[in-house]
Amino acid sequence: TKLAKFTHVDRMPAVLDFAMQGTIRDIISGKGSPSKFNKLLQHDILYKDAQLLPTFISNHDMGRFGHFLYEDIPELNKKEALKRSTLAHALLIFSRGVPVIYSGDEQGFTGDGNDQDAREPLFPSQVKSYNDNILIGTKKTAADNNFDKSHPLYKSMAKFSNTYRDETALRRGTQTVLYADDEAGGLVFSRHHKGDKIIVFTNTSNRSVMVKFNEKSK
Repeated sequence: TKLAKFTHVDRMPAVLDFAMQGTIRDIISGKGSPSKFNKLLQHDILYKDAQLLPTFISNHDMGRFGHFLYEDIPELNKKEALKRSTLAHALLIFSRGVPVIYSGDEQGFTGDGNDQDAREPLFPSQVKSYNDNILIGTKKTAADNNFDKSHPLYKSMAKFSNTYRDETALRRGTQTVLYADDEAGGLVFSRHHKGDKIIVFTNTSNRSVMVKFNEKSK
């Protein structure tokens, strides 16, 4: 709500959507429930045009999502880290706004925190504090060449991005939450643009979930 005023008072076309970043982090790490995502979207009316907001889960100042995952879930194993990072990027790309992926996240970079601790290069690094990091989805380190198109995160993000490119509803559609658990579990939302509708189903828990929801046409 504090940032929304800049799109009205100062007439900026958009502002960085820090609220989306915090919400995705919380629901993917289990600190918050999927219902928090619904509450976030209810505040979209405060912005002049929420569809123009650049959305992100990592950046060069705050740090990387991989670091946040391990910070929030210290006991996280490698397999689950990959799944949760993949899900976080699916939410980022398929939700309203303009998704921005921070270079290196597609290679599983984690960093050590914010600012300069999260600026690893894709080419082989000679920085010790980068090279001792455990990367997600690979046995490589930052000391290796990380222009890897076979990395599972790279491949998933490429698929998500291709779908985003091909479906107008994902780029411009109104977003409506159809179901959201009050604890880790199901989150279902639709993106609707003119005659096109995309329904996205996600599961933020470690168990199978079954949900019932009413699909309401706009």
